[in-house]
Amino acid sequence: MKFIKSIFPILTLAILFLFSSCDENNIYREHQDVNSVGFKWNISDEKTYKVNVEEEGMYDISIELRHGISIPYPNVLLILTHETPDGKATEEKVDFTLRDAENNPVGQGVGDTFDTQQKVMSNFKLEKGTYTFKIKHALPQADPISPILEVGLVVDKVSK
Repeated sequence: MKFIKSIFPILTLAILFLFSSCDENNIYREHQDVNSVGFKWNISDEKTYKVNVEEEGMYDISIELRHGISIPYPNVLLILTHETPDGKATEEKVDFTLRDAENNPVGQGVGDTFDTQQKVMSNFKLEKGTYTFKIKHALPQADPISPILEVGLVVDKVSK
């Protein structure tokens, strides 16, 4: 047992380093905490992200959820709103998958916590400027959703 306790900090640091390694195509990655007791994500708790695009091009947009393994849903309906620099807003529904057909988590896990990423917009053209993205869940019958620890947005430039 002493061996496990002594190696745990080293393994934790190695895993954190692995997850934080840089991707040269990544222009934006931000996670926002679900700030409530018990990691309960309320339907009114909309997460907002400001993304500055410095170069026009094609981008992939992904949502990441950090959640507990005990989440009772195989998928969660999310609403993604994106607003262009000139103020035009578009809303999309996202069926975010948390578990596969055999009810196994689909993300990367450490202990009871899983990071699940899903690409929601592929080869999406973004022009230069600041975009606003908003994410909220759309499951009023399951409000709040628990356990959700963080909600994240990732923007990657598509390689030529």
